[in-house]
Amino acid sequence: MGGTEMSDAALMLRELSEPWASGERIKSVLDRTSKLCRLTYWRTYDIWYRKARRIEPHEIDQIAEALAIKKEKAARNELHDLKLRLARLEASLNAGDTHFNSSAIDRTRELADRRGGLDRAMARR
Repeated sequence: MGGTEMSDAALMLRELSEPWASGERIKSVLDRTSKLCRLTYWRTYDIWYRKARRIEPHEIDQIAEALAIKKEKAARNELHDLKLRLARLEASLNAGDTHFNSSAIDRTRELADRRGGLDRAMARR
C-alpha cells in the first residue's frame, strides 16, 4: 500500500480516537483506539505515527468498520436526544398554552406513524 493509504488510515485512527478526555495520555488513546479497531497496540502505534512499512487491506477495513460503527452510534444518540427534546417541548407547550391545538399535533404524529415514523425516515438517509 502506498503513502496515501497510510495517511488515510492514520487520519481514520485519529478520528476514531476522538473525543479525548482532558489530560488523557496518548498511550491510553492508542490503547482505546486499538481495541475499537481490533488491532494490536503496536500496530496501531505504527499506523498512527505513519511508521508502518505497509498496511494490509484488512487493517484498513477494520479501521473503517470501527469508524462506521462509531458514526452510527453517534447518529442514534443524536436521534434519541432530538426525540427527547421534542417530547419536552411538546410537554411544555401543552402545559403552558391553553390555546395550543393538540389535534393538529396528533394528526401530524399519526401521519408520521403511517409513514414509518422518524426512525424509518432517518434509516433511509
